This record gives sequence, C-alpha cells and structure tokens, in this order.
Amino acid sequence: MKVKLLNLESTKSETIDVSDKILKHKINYKLIKSVVDWQLNHLKPRTAKTKQKNEIKGSTKKIVPQKGSGGARHASRKAPIFVGGGVAHGPKGAVYKIKKINKKVRKLALAHTLSKKNFDKNLFVLSDVKKEIKKTKEFNNFLKKNNLMNVIIISDK
Repeated sequence: MKVKLLNLESTKSETIDVSDKILKHKINYKLIKSVVDWQLNHLKPRTAKTKQKNEIKGSTKKIVPQKGSGGARHASRKAPIFVGGGVAHGPKGAVYKIKKINKKVRKLALAHTLSKKNFDKNLFVLSDVKKEIKKTKEFNNFLKKNNLMNVIIISDK
C-alpha cells in the first residue's frame, strides 16, 4: 500500500510502501475507545487519599460509658462524626488505575487507528527529520502548509 511521504525541507511529493497488515484492518471502534479511555485514565496521578478511622492516631478509649449517661453510644474520638476523626467514604488513593490493557491490544488499537486514517485518506508519514525543530511555530507552519489540521503524531526511535 502506498502512503504519502512528507518532508520538512522540501515540498515535493513522495510515496512510501507500507505493509497491508497494518493498514487493512476492519476498524473496531470499541477497541480504539477502550485504549483511548485507558490513556486518559493514566494521564493524571490521581493520588488523593484521606485517613480512615483506623489510620487516625489517638486513643481508642471510650468517650462516655456505654450505658447510664442518657446520651448516644460512642466509641472513640477517631469516629467520623467527631472533629479530628477519620473521613467516612473518602478517596482511598490510586484506585482509578485498576483497568489494564495488554500490549498486544494496544498495538492492535494503533493499527486500527492507522487503518481508519488511511481509509479516510488522512494518513501521512513524515520522513526522517534531519534538522532539529527548535520552535513550535516552525512545525505549526509546516502543518498549515500541508493542510494537516487533525493529526496523530507517532514518534519512533
């Protein structure tokens, strides 16, 4: 399969041969969505945590006797209803990142995304960059010059 090859320095149009194994997949939107959700889920650290009743330091001595005071029963000052006590139903740390996606599934989702871009005639390959791009403005001008607005950039060593 021929794919258009873009170059930063020159304006001449070239093509490159790409394997059909990568670009001829039947597009699975659910797979792509699950990988995108996984990526967005792992974007932020999300480490908010509050202390539970068992994590508060302090005495576990009963505040008032269980019977005879006429008031409600209380255990210790560590209970969530008291100032300085634990938090009931608060965030418990990094429990957002439980969802796991295998490497093979991630690669397959990337292949499906490339297939979709190729199907829409929006797949372009950037040739080896000889000079280092020091300014974002330079690369932005290159994207505007080639009329590339909705782009996916995949960098490989």
